[in-house]
Amino acid sequence: MKLVKFFTIGAGGGGDILSAYVVGRILELEKNANFVCGGVVWERFRIDRKPGPRSIDEIENAKRINECLAWMRGARIGNLKPAVAEVAEIAGDAVGIDITKPSKLSKAIGEFCINNSLTPVGVDAGGDILARGKEKGVVSPLCDSIMLSALAELKAPLAVVGFGSDCELSRRELEKYLSEIAELDGLLGVSIVPKSLAEDVLERAKNVKTHASRIPLVAAKGYFGEYESWDEVLEVSILNALVFFVRSEVVYELNPMAKAVRGCRSIEEANEALHALGIKTELDIELELSNSGFKRS
Repeated sequence: MKLVKFFTIGAGGGGDILSAYVVGRILELEKNANFVCGGVVWERFRIDRKPGPRSIDEIENAKRINECLAWMRGARIGNLKPAVAEVAEIAGDAVGIDITKPSKLSKAIGEFCINNSLTPVGVDAGGDILARGKEKGVVSPLCDSIMLSALAELKAPLAVVGFGSDCELSRRELEKYLSEIAELDGLLGVSIVPKSLAEDVLERAKNVKTHASRIPLVAAKGYFGEYESWDEVLEVSILNALVFFVRSEVVYELNPMAKAVRGCRSIEEANEALHALGIKTELDIELELSNSGFKRS
């Protein structure tokens, strides 16, 4: 039987790379597969004080694959070690994704997958990639929209991990959107993070700066109750250890933001496309913080 190989792709900010690694490990167990993981190089502003995602040209020691992708083991941005580079240490290597040229993304990912016989699988920590744009809790629509557009072009499955662990969509919103996706025949299956896998990854990934990707692991170990994540407190239970696999093209059709950014040639153009929908983005927030001289550690 031919061995299946996956490219699991963290679709949100930098911390989603850890969920991409976890989903890769789950696919190893369930499909007897191999995987390569990757993720967007965009750290939270409290970690990286330059607003916006990083391009490959800004990353030291990155080994370029193509216009939008690079191997990240040993890579740094000045004194900063991006989350993708941290996970590269535990995964053997990992692919950094440059989203500064959104219109180039699907081709770059597609060519990498073809050249390495990989099947792409998007991974979102928390579920905010299912948002439509008007939800009051959504604060990071730009990265998700760009990545969802690229994944939908490739018809790549999308794994939603953590069930609200990013504190952006409520559980009721997630339940509603997943039900709508199921009605459109967009639900492919549901898995759960095994306790043994969670324990292993938590031990290996102590240096990875992420909360949304860490909560599913804590939940898989049986945590129940309130849990502090960055500046939020959320209720955590075994539900946060669930992984919903959905069709990215169905999610795309329900998402006006992903449609708006398709074909944009720069991150700035994509940002303006969301402004036209009346949506404030994480890039706007980071620019405001930078201009205000934000000092919080």
